[in-house]
Amino acid sequence: MMKVRARKALSSVIAGAILLTATVLMGTGLVSWSNTNLTSYQASLTNSYSTNVNKLNENLVIENVWFVTNPQSLRVTLTNVGNEGLNVTDIKLQTSSSTQDTPQKAIIMPKQQTTIQIGNSTSPYLWQSKVPITITATTVRGTIFTTQVMPS
Repeated sequence: MMKVRARKALSSVIAGAILLTATVLMGTGLVSWSNTNLTSYQASLTNSYSTNVNKLNENLVIENVWFVTNPQSLRVTLTNVGNEGLNVTDIKLQTSSSTQDTPQKAIIMPKQQTTIQIGNSTSPYLWQSKVPITITATTVRGTIFTTQVMPS
C-alpha cells in the first residue's frame, strides 16, 4: 500500500504566521492612527476650553459716557474689572433710527481702564438730545458688553 503524505502541518504554520503578522501590522496601524487623532483632538479641546474659560473671565464695564458738543462726539470709558486682559475690537452705537459701527481697538489689562473717543472734527458723531443710544463693545473672543445711555 502506498502512503500519501500530506503537508497540512506546514501550511497551517505558514497560514498562522501570515495571520499573526497581518494582525500585528493592523493593530500597530490602528494604535498609531488613534494616538495621532487623540493628540489632535486633545489640542483642539485644550484650545476650545481655554478660549471659553477666558471668555467667562472677561468682565468689562462701560462706566462713563460724555456727550461732547464741540466737535460733536462721544467719549466712552471702559474698565476691565476681570482677571484677564481683554482686547476690544469693535464698538457699535445704535439708536432707534441708525446704527454706527466704529472699529475701535483697545487692549485693556486687568483692573485698568481706557477712554475711547467716537467722532472728531472731521467726522463727528451726531447724537441727539433725549434719543437713547445703545453702546455695544465686542472683544476679540466674541464677548459682548452692552449699556444704554441718553443725552439730556
